[in-house]
Amino acid sequence: MLSKQLYCPDCGYQTTLGADDIAVRLRLLGHLRRDRDPDEGVLAELLATSAQNMTCPTCKSVGLGVRDPVDDADGFDDWQAAVLCEICRQPIPEERLEVAPDAKRCVGCQAKAEAGTLPEEPDFCPRCGSLVELRVSRGGGITRYKRFCTGQPPCRL
Repeated sequence: MLSKQLYCPDCGYQTTLGADDIAVRLRLLGHLRRDRDPDEGVLAELLATSAQNMTCPTCKSVGLGVRDPVDDADGFDDWQAAVLCEICRQPIPEERLEVAPDAKRCVGCQAKAEAGTLPEEPDFCPRCGSLVELRVSRGGGITRYKRFCTGQPPCRL
């Protein structure tokens, strides 16, 4: 089973990804558009080459590192330190992980998400890492929205 750890050399952010999580992040960068079930070797190689284009969700710097997850043999005793809520980045309580081992959010953030009160996270350009904003397209008829990169110079999405 494929498991890799992404980390930010600037702020210390780190997250452990499985094969499905890696595929989602690579699709955001424009890879794997045709391959619905990619091979784990392909995923690992693409992640290694594409991590330098990924943006850190904490400090917004571009360029993440990839490494194999640290296991207990390397001196990592508290396995739950690696299980952080994807929204608030606080450790997920042991009781929640016993009930739902694949939980990605703490109880509070999950409740906010289900209630619809979770603030929206900003969207970032997959090419340059700048903010992406939605704008109303010009023209008559049905209102349509387009995504625009705010980078200098702006990328074409």
